[in-house]
Amino acid sequence: MSAATEHLSLSLLLQDWLGETDSATREAIDAHLMACDDCGALFDDMLVLQQGVRTALRDGRLHMAASARLVDRLVEQGLRVREYHVPAGGSVNCTLAPQDEVLVSRLQAPLAGVEGLDLVEESSLAPGERLLAQDLPFDPRAGELVYLVQASLLRPQPAHTVQLTLLAREEGGSREIGRYVFHHSPWPG
Repeated sequence: MSAATEHLSLSLLLQDWLGETDSATREAIDAHLMACDDCGALFDDMLVLQQGVRTALRDGRLHMAASARLVDRLVEQGLRVREYHVPAGGSVNCTLAPQDEVLVSRLQAPLAGVEGLDLVEESSLAPGERLLAQDLPFDPRAGELVYLVQASLLRPQPAHTVQLTLLAREEGGSREIGRYVFHHSPWPG
């Protein structure tokens, strides 16, 4: 990144946005953004996307894997986060209070050595239907998948059961590394 004609990579902009660059790199990026309209526009697009993701998250419209750090940041920002920690092979009775803004499932699993992770969701509200989420981001050292559940979709639902199955992708197929059962009840009131 020596000349203004050499564009910044999206990866480098994301590292900087996440605070993962040193001060010299931060200064070089700032200087480049001031001189390069194309990279400045890309950075502006990132900021708009960031705001859209924040709004969707606060409105409970996201269903995604996340980092434990993201959950910590949401709590630090004052959001009401309800969390359920579930061991592999375990189950939990769960609900969602009217004031809860984010619902987090922490699926504990042996992730060391796992290269790819998929999740299958089955609900008693849709018997026989299996939803597959592929290539989930995860930290193999964490020993858990942090999964944000779409609160706005869950809140109006009646009592039901959801089963999540974590699959480690390997050469030649996949293997189950954890199964989790959630017995959901609507908030009383």
